[in-house]
Amino acid sequence: MIHIIPEKPRDYQSIYDINSQAFETDAEARLVDKLRGVVDPFISLVAKEDGIVLGHILFTPVIVGNTKFQAMGLGPMAVSSKRQGQGIGSALITEGLLFCGGLGAVFVLGEPEYYGKFGFEPASRKQIYYKNDEFSPYFFVIELMPGALDGMRGEVFYHPFFDEL
Repeated sequence: MIHIIPEKPRDYQSIYDINSQAFETDAEARLVDKLRGVVDPFISLVAKEDGIVLGHILFTPVIVGNTKFQAMGLGPMAVSSKRQGQGIGSALITEGLLFCGGLGAVFVLGEPEYYGKFGFEPASRKQIYYKNDEFSPYFFVIELMPGALDGMRGEVFYHPFFDEL
């Protein structure tokens, strides 16, 4: 049985390994390590089965526009290559959104078909974007509290460490 729980220090190496394997380089794995202890809130969850880490998801603060409104950004997320397609990523997202529930909204840069099934919608519908129009087809948001983004416009800013990817 898969359990989604907050990371523990003993999970750090497994988290690093899974992120390194899931992406073309270890940049995302290094990003997780750099953000740990630097941002707050830092929601880092692992999917475990029999004590083995099979997947990881990270949520970190983002700022919307020229406001002080803080929402969360989802990513990176990774699942062990041997266990992809078994619902682990979906479980991580579903549980992760519950952990972020009181934080207003969650943004993600990802595949439209995948994130749409969780209720994410194009952020451009709310006149919110990431960096430039090139990202618009892949930049999504879900409001966890209805109306959380009312009146918000402009660019979403992630921690500067994300610019190193």
